[in-house]
Amino acid sequence: MKTFRILMVSNVRPSRTWNFANRILREVPGTEICGIVQRSTRSIPWVQQLIAAGITRKIPDVPGFGCKVRLLIASAFDKIADRLLWLVRGCPAPLNNSRFAVESLIRECSKTGWPLAVTGEGEEAGAATRICHGDVDLAILLGDFSAMPELWANASSGCVRTCNYRLSSERGSGTRGTLLSIEHLAAGTGIPCKIFSLVLPWQPLDGLLGFTLKSDLIADDLLLQTSVSLLCGDPASASAAVLQWANKILTPSVTQWKGIERHTSQTEPKRKRCRSTWKLCLDTLLLFSPSVIGRNWRRRMSGRYPVLILAHHLVSDRPHRMGVPTEIFWRQVLFLRKHYRIASLSEAVELLRSGQVRVPTVVLTFDDGYGDNFLNLRAVAHEAGISPTLFITTAPVETHREFDHDLVTGTTGFLPLTWDQIQYWNARGAEFGSHTRTHFDCGFVDPEKLRPEIVGSRDDLEAQLKKPVEFFAFPFGKPKNMSSEAMDMAASTYRHFVSSFGGESFPKAGELQSHLHRKKFYSSQWELELELQSVFDFVDAAKEHLHPQVTQALKHSDSAQRRQGYAFEQGKLEIGASIGNSQARVPR
Repeated sequence: MKTFRILMVSNVRPSRTWNFANRILREVPGTEICGIVQRSTRSIPWVQQLIAAGITRKIPDVPGFGCKVRLLIASAFDKIADRLLWLVRGCPAPLNNSRFAVESLIRECSKTGWPLAVTGEGEEAGAATRICHGDVDLAILLGDFSAMPELWANASSGCVRTCNYRLSSERGSGTRGTLLSIEHLAAGTGIPCKIFSLVLPWQPLDGLLGFTLKSDLIADDLLLQTSVSLLCGDPASASAAVLQWANKILTPSVTQWKGIERHTSQTEPKRKRCRSTWKLCLDTLLLFSPSVIGRNWRRRMSGRYPVLILAHHLVSDRPHRMGVPTEIFWRQVLFLRKHYRIASLSEAVELLRSGQVRVPTVVLTFDDGYGDNFLNLRAVAHEAGISPTLFITTAPVETHREFDHDLVTGTTGFLPLTWDQIQYWNARGAEFGSHTRTHFDCGFVDPEKLRPEIVGSRDDLEAQLKKPVEFFAFPFGKPKNMSSEAMDMAASTYRHFVSSFGGESFPKAGELQSHLHRKKFYSSQWELELELQSVFDFVDAAKEHLHPQVTQALKHSDSAQRRQGYAFEQGKLEIGASIGNSQARVPR
């Protein structure tokens, strides 16, 4: 087999350069990186510098001196808070989660033997000549360049790049966003040819950093598919091949966003808190109490931190009652990565089985299978190098229609993932588990109703993924939604099943834990840390002990509302049936 030699020239953050180089090697058989030309950190665009530095504060599109000073002051406060939280957690061993800088790229390229040159603006051509020895089959440009020097176009398959054109509704274009255009400059020619173009609209909750992460991921996807077409097929048919791929993989997610305009002048999405500030201040006193600190120090000394599994639904820049914007989710992941090891669910269960969890560990899981996750969640996960677990409700995916629990609340336009997207993402690091066929309430005891939902959904997923499915998540996930018959069936069908009523999963040497507990994912870092440290669980337990009658009344009220609003069987709302069948349910 012929080896294809690829030259990469990058005007983006080093982490994106490194990730894309590895994607090329994994996804295009027979390729070889013959050289990388990387612009220095000071030479790449401002927003790329912010992402590379892990900045999570509000920033303007065009930063000034005052903005940079505020970022420095905020960074100092963040370091103080980080140190305090490290002490509260028992001073665990430091995590190897330092940002991926140019020095990291130099170190990694040295290990792999890839020639690397770090340049300033306009010095790329000379650097490429120095580091590339022999012929180059394809030159790939990451980021925006003012010109495409003839040197790179002399590659046998030419040069490909992405051009970003900002669109503004105020200028009469009708939409705000970015036009991504993939261009190919064939060898010996001076005029680039457009391979594919796509408008990425600006959504109501978009922020500059989140929007950049999404557009970068889509650009990398398109560059990769273009490279595959140019190296492994007929260059003349590259445009048709990329269009076919985009219609199957990208279009189902992007088309949901069309027609959505941003009507405010805010420059970033707002964080939403579920609790008032004064209540959080009182709860924070418990976080710094001797009992919490002493508990964490005992866990550190014994090497038995719990694995904390976080339950969420979707990352979306459109308003949704269960959604979190891409930019806020990016900040949350940076926060978690700084203080916790972020493991996949498969890695987590092996840690639990080993009997030793020496550093605080979290797992990110997402229920239902919303299509927005394919770009928003995947963009953050790809940049952060993490593997989320998605629990899929298979019937909406099969029919590609909205979820019933959205329609009953009047929420429309949020379609599920497609099977093609699930297969594509599964081959690139994400894990998938079952979430029943119709988001069925598994509080029922009738096995004839449970089997199609619990076992049938596994069969649906395995038929598409061509591999065993080992994880199951109960819809709603409360004790009343998990009958003993349903739990027995889940335990016999899957290696592990998860609930969503809080709790921690502790390591037990040699023991395969079938039932795993999940905690709620909060969009506020303040609330998220209190949830991870089980402060809210302690407060709820104290309230129930002090006011048992009030707590029971609230539980009964909540149960009645759920039966009226969320009782589904075979994908249809059954308000009357859920009340009529209440005798068939397991007592709480």
